[in-house]
Amino acid sequence: MRRSPLLGAALTAMLAIAVASCSSGGSSDASADGATTTTVPRGSAKITSFEVPANVQCGAEPSTTVHVSYATSGGASYQLLVDGRPINLDGASGSLNAPVHCDPIAHTFVLYVLDASKKPTSETKYVETALPAF
Repeated sequence: MRRSPLLGAALTAMLAIAVASCSSGGSSDASADGATTTTVPRGSAKITSFEVPANVQCGAEPSTTVHVSYATSGGASYQLLVDGRPINLDGASGSLNAPVHCDPIAHTFVLYVLDASKKPTSETKYVETALPAF
């Protein structure tokens, strides 16, 4: 099975995010919507907006969607990773409804942007899915 270069670079960035969260290479804080944010700039691309709700209510179905909006500048390629699953993005800004499984585990949303030199910039948000009371 052949892996796309963007996916390989995205996996490398996810590892870099994990390492950076243990060092002073990135920044982490809670956003206005309550979602935890970690930003790791390595390339020249900038993430100017990345909106993901901190909590999403699930219904009776085993999965739901999360509304994501984003804006970037200076990027050459764009990808959203939802719990490690890549979703290719069409351009520097936009919005989409990304699927997530309804469970009591936090879900990871990573906006991943490569600049023209293939250097990454990424931002991570975490989403909790609230299960319905039965």
